[in-house]
Amino acid sequence: MRAAFVSVPPPDALIREAEQRRLTGVRAAALRAMRSVANHYDASAWLDAYRLVLLDTGGFDRLLPAAPRGTLLDIGAGTGEVHAELARLFRASVATETSEGTAKRARDKGIDCRSIDLGRVPWPDAARFDVVALLNVVDRADRPLTLLDRAKTLLAPGGHLLLATPLPLRAHVHRRGGTADPDEWLGVEGDDFEASLTSLLERVLAPRGWALVRWTRTPYVSSGDAKRARYDLDDAVLVLSRT
Repeated sequence: MRAAFVSVPPPDALIREAEQRRLTGVRAAALRAMRSVANHYDASAWLDAYRLVLLDTGGFDRLLPAAPRGTLLDIGAGTGEVHAELARLFRASVATETSEGTAKRARDKGIDCRSIDLGRVPWPDAARFDVVALLNVVDRADRPLTLLDRAKTLLAPGGHLLLATPLPLRAHVHRRGGTADPDEWLGVEGDDFEASLTSLLERVLAPRGWALVRWTRTPYVSSGDAKRARYDLDDAVLVLSRT
């Protein structure tokens, strides 16, 4: 793992922007109320809450191999902030999102975002992509193992999977009024970043035919609220190839 590590500076300008969008007062109270009748993602999208930051375009450029970068499929792209930074590196891009409210917010930003759950149904045509991204998705998806396997079928020859997840991994799925366990359990163990990363690579990714090419460690930032300007998770961002 040490030889594959790439040092990528955090996107300080984007993080400052996220801090300026913190929820306060009426919007925070409205979000709490809406979560009782809608899931977290729909409620957040309706109120345009929680700007998310992972890497900026320069950071993704530094991490990804130089080629191929023709087409991108971003599975579970949310409202599109992270997608917009990544997509600048590609000739064409498409995103998916299972939350209709979230998908609409992404489409309002000009992103080609399809309302499709690739954990349950296949991609509808024969398109193949140079990079398939699962950015902070597998720890929040009902069927993360299915997504990892489906990503492999959607890669063009020589393509890469770009996978990001907070570590230690705490898998759960947002439902209306709260959270639940996913249908498929990843089985990642470890109580710290290093142990969890080793478990993810050795127990999940390698047995499913994924090999580590490059990786970095970076904060995954969400704009905050009245208590804190922002919230940070400790993310591993992995570039993987098919074995």
